[in-house]
Amino acid sequence: MLWRSTTSVQLELGAHRMVVDGMSEPAARRMLDGRERADTPTNGVERLQEQLGDRGFLWPNDDEFVPPVPRLAGELTALSARCGQDASDMLSARGRRTVVVSGQGRVGSILASLLAAAGVGRIHVSDGGSARLIHAIPGGVRPADEGSGLGAAAAAAVLAAAPEVDVTPLPYGHLPDLVVLAIDEPVDSDVRDALHARQAAHLQVSVTPARGVVGPLVVPQLSSCLACADLHRRDRDPAWPTLAAQLTMPRRHPRSAETAVCATIAGIAAGQVLAFLDGEVPAVLEGTLELHPPDWRVRRRTWLAHPDCRCMSA
Repeated sequence: MLWRSTTSVQLELGAHRMVVDGMSEPAARRMLDGRERADTPTNGVERLQEQLGDRGFLWPNDDEFVPPVPRLAGELTALSARCGQDASDMLSARGRRTVVVSGQGRVGSILASLLAAAGVGRIHVSDGGSARLIHAIPGGVRPADEGSGLGAAAAAAVLAAAPEVDVTPLPYGHLPDLVVLAIDEPVDSDVRDALHARQAAHLQVSVTPARGVVGPLVVPQLSSCLACADLHRRDRDPAWPTLAAQLTMPRRHPRSAETAVCATIAGIAAGQVLAFLDGEVPAVLEGTLELHPPDWRVRRRTWLAHPDCRCMSA
């Protein structure tokens, strides 16, 4: 609440603003503490309270409007600016969500930590490879983790960010809410087909020395898939299937990107994952968000379903 003058108040809630003229300081105090409702339920302050409540600027004090764990107080405050009274329920719902992060991309461990810090209740990093110095990144795998299991090192990073998060694998037969493929090359067709067969929603996040890419997000039978994107690439370049097969082969020296690019892409990916888990429509549904240094502009590219892809017939 900001005073524009002695009788004009500017209220701000996230990106929304409202100016109330003719407001004295005593009236503003009565409006905010809510006691005016019980004393004089028909005066102008009461009507203003109702109007501000309808617009999401004001809601009654509620003992249940508390974060699930104390460290999420900042997350709850930020969400309340966008979602109002629904913020508490949304944050509690995140605590019941499960995300699996797979792949040896450098972004995977920091993305897992960001999701844990934002309130996702269960995050499992499922990769049996070894941690290397190239995986090290602030907030994720540490240089001291070199030689240990990559999954274990990422789990340690998650617990450092959110000690209460469950990092254990899901029981056999249980599907996560989302699988994140932290893979910096084309996704192997066997992995792609297995995710579709299990009806598992999945999102690819990749970085290279030239760019970072988030997406597309694939919801089987409801959106275009990774195979659709490959078919569109084939249409533009007939040699793409041959190139993709070579790019999926194990590399002696994994590709990577600048630390700033990896951290930025991890933040963008975390925002898209949370939007999906919160029930919103992410920008990466049938699309990708791409970051191209050195201009640092994030561009969205659309990837529609390809008519030749089997996911359409399914």
